[in-house]
Amino acid sequence: MLKFKKLFLTCNNLLEMKAPNFIEKEKILVTLEYFKSRIPEKIDFGLILGSFLEKCTEFLQIKSKITLDISDVPHMKSPSVPGHGKTIVFGKIYNKNILIFCGRLHLYEGYNINDVVYPVKILSGLSADNLIITNSAGGLNPRFAIDDIMIIKDHLNLMFKNPFFGYKYSTDYDYFVDMSFPYDRRLSDTAIKAARDIGLRIKKGIYAGVMGPVLETKAESWLLYKLGADAVGMSTIPEVTMANFLNIKVLGISHIRNLLSQPIQKNIKFNHKKGSEKEISIGKIFAELIENILKKA
Repeated sequence: MLKFKKLFLTCNNLLEMKAPNFIEKEKILVTLEYFKSRIPEKIDFGLILGSFLEKCTEFLQIKSKITLDISDVPHMKSPSVPGHGKTIVFGKIYNKNILIFCGRLHLYEGYNINDVVYPVKILSGLSADNLIITNSAGGLNPRFAIDDIMIIKDHLNLMFKNPFFGYKYSTDYDYFVDMSFPYDRRLSDTAIKAARDIGLRIKKGIYAGVMGPVLETKAESWLLYKLGADAVGMSTIPEVTMANFLNIKVLGISHIRNLLSQPIQKNIKFNHKKGSEKEISIGKIFAELIENILKKA
């Protein structure tokens, strides 16, 4: 509770400061009050689940579990895209407090980027030190296979957006964020060891983030691979950028859901909704991996 008292004294002090709008201090105070009344402790790890990864929460061994409906949380918007959950789960795994966002918002839905990164601001307000962020991605690297798991070692921001663009500079909130290593090396190494311990095939690679929702042409896929990307998706980068600004260590994990590096079969094209066919099997894999990461972290 001492951590919370310090947090809210700090938040109240923000009201006296000239914080830029991307901080959203008035909104976040209201949201944090909601979480404070329901979650008794600080958060050690945040977890944001990507497309069709929500089932992971059904297989995680979570103690002291609390489930919240996103629609009940002040100033939060519920995901609308199939494959994204509408709940937030709190609990303990290996004595680490974890807050799980079972779905996410995307820029291609028309949301403001501040809505997309709002969960990261919540985690910072709850004193979280670490964030595990996941996504489903298209594989560009010809050595990848469907259902590979890729640890993100770096990314290409081809969304050409970030949470700070368009705001006046403030010396109290330096938004010249160093993104030379946005993903924490220690957490990445821990994840690789955790995967190997459970016999999981693991890859490391560079993630390209694009706006979407239209998927890439073969020419665009080839170009992205030539630029150095191993996988491509439509999320993750805004949240990772905000986490780096807020000094939260990040582990990025991609599920390679389809392969853009292989020839398209005649008359067969990618269908987003078919991701539900593997929700249970992929959910079990991610649950085992995340548990082992938290055990070793």
